[in-house]
Amino acid sequence: MQITIDDKIIYFNVQYSNRTKIEMVIDPSGHITVKAPTKTPPEDIFRFLKSNANPLLKLYKKLENREWISSNKSYNHEENFLYLGKPCKLDDLLEFVPETDEEIQLQLKKFYIAKTKEIIKKRVKYYEKIIGTKAKSFTIVESSGTWGTCNSMNVLTFNYRLSMAPMSAIDYVVIHELCHTFHMNHDRSFWRKVGSYDLNYKENEDFFKKFGGVMTI
Repeated sequence: MQITIDDKIIYFNVQYSNRTKIEMVIDPSGHITVKAPTKTPPEDIFRFLKSNANPLLKLYKKLENREWISSNKSYNHEENFLYLGKPCKLDDLLEFVPETDEEIQLQLKKFYIAKTKEIIKKRVKYYEKIIGTKAKSFTIVESSGTWGTCNSMNVLTFNYRLSMAPMSAIDYVVIHELCHTFHMNHDRSFWRKVGSYDLNYKENEDFFKKFGGVMTI
């Protein structure tokens, strides 16, 4: 979403939940998230943002030269799409950009599936040796709720959108799922094992909380 304050267009995302008041969160990269109670009218959110005009305008001045990543893509040549954590244009990702939005979206999905499969294959093999385990197999899937899974048969799945994340965050998901071959739940032993192979796993986990909403096609 976006709001105009003093002729400046400021972009933000909204997260609805069972809360009692509206709150604004600005992460270190400058992305704005408005956390609002469920069914909050848009006009209340805009009113809240206008009441915080000064910090928003200061942020705009600081970040006006940065690239913006939208959660709702428009498929024009100015739109940004994430790849390995960096904003890219359509021309950077596709050899040929189709004419229709539907075909562009289809080609983007094929691109991310192929890249994610290529990356995951290498990283699973790499971390299997380090962790001392073996996955039975892995597949690349479309999921709105998870970035990776591991079942009791040691079959792994990975979200095709993972290649939108930085390599450190991708590695975290790989490590996370491989550690589930030892611990199927998320008890202390599991997190100790994850932490022994990824010292920054909390920061990498936070990446998906902060940017998962804009990792879209």
